[in-house]
Amino acid sequence: MRRLLFLIALSHSALSMADDLLSLYQRAVVSAPALNGSEYALAIARAEEDQALGRLLPKAEISGNYSLNRLTYQNRPASEYAGIRAGLNVVQPLFDLQSYLLMKSQEARTSQGEEELLAAHQQLIYDLVERYVNALEAADNSEIIAAELAATEQQLKRVTAMQARQLALITDLYELQARVATLRTQLLDSDNQARISLEKLRELTGDAVSHLQAARLDVPQAPPEGSIEAWVQQAGQNPELLALRHAVEAARRSITAYRAGHLPRIELQIGGNYSDTSFNNQQSLPYDVGSASVQATLPLYEGGMTEAKVRAAQAQRGLSAARLEQKRRELEQLTRAAYLDMAAAPARNQATDSQLQASEKSRDAMKKGYELGVVTIVDLLAAEQQLSAARKSQRLARYRYFKARSALYRQAGRLLADELVQLNNGLLNT
Repeated sequence: MRRLLFLIALSHSALSMADDLLSLYQRAVVSAPALNGSEYALAIARAEEDQALGRLLPKAEISGNYSLNRLTYQNRPASEYAGIRAGLNVVQPLFDLQSYLLMKSQEARTSQGEEELLAAHQQLIYDLVERYVNALEAADNSEIIAAELAATEQQLKRVTAMQARQLALITDLYELQARVATLRTQLLDSDNQARISLEKLRELTGDAVSHLQAARLDVPQAPPEGSIEAWVQQAGQNPELLALRHAVEAARRSITAYRAGHLPRIELQIGGNYSDTSFNNQQSLPYDVGSASVQATLPLYEGGMTEAKVRAAQAQRGLSAARLEQKRRELEQLTRAAYLDMAAAPARNQATDSQLQASEKSRDAMKKGYELGVVTIVDLLAAEQQLSAARKSQRLARYRYFKARSALYRQAGRLLADELVQLNNGLLNT
């Protein structure tokens, strides 16, 4: 049902030759093995809950028997006859505290499975956003290296022509040739990394991802709403945390249930029988027998199994409680880190913008200075490298915002379809 709601929420997205977050999610959500596994686990939990409930409901059975009989008395002729027997028995538990508490324990496990399914949905969105942004980063890195390579190759052509006329130093030519070779190697590695990033997306979607829509990184990125403590409080509703709480509750109820194994079990038994034969299938007049009884069963000794089950349930509760506390601390730390990272985005973006502007001015000045002979080619190449680094820093700062926002909403249990739409709109500026 949740998967259907996710698809409905995303149904307004338009088809495109290039993939965006929404188109990738629509493909991933219908084939993700992790989601399928969580759904099957929930189906198992619900079936086991029905089984636990069944132990408290009436049990009815009907039986029938048809026999051919031959009766022989000494010194008498044998007689042959048919016999018919039919019976109906109904058993209704009146007092079975252990079965009732085990059913309640299984209800908690079902709730745990529901939260784990929701957590799997949010994990899929988180993984998709992270890999999508990583793929955009890799593509941008190749673009930046290619731009520096083009500028350096142009400078190499100019210096080669000048050196042929003995107007440039041979060392400058060698420096440029070495830098071009280095950039070409870096570009090969970067292009390969970009392809690997697309393959990581393929792992989520189950099919090939060849092209992504370019991101718009010139739009304002707002800090998170509310205080950091408010977000930490929201993290208490994270589905992974809620699932562990249900696990603790299930173990607690199991302890009580197994302790109830020392109590009696009382059940109502109602039956009716018809037969035209008696003891040893001897022929008799047809008769009906109806009965109603109350049966009590009190366990006396089962080889220590009951106490062993109690100890196991107590250990399971301790284990679940430890995992719950570990997850709570982890979520608090991750929530605070994501909040601070997202809150720093405006200042970080402004700083990288200033860094890029200064690097562009420095590169232009170095280029002019080299033409005038007041700086060396090494200085110019360093300025080009600094400019490329500034471009990377600017784009990484923008992408970092989306990763931080995705992480923050995931920790708070709010990384749902609507937020995915907002993230996609923020990347594409739609």
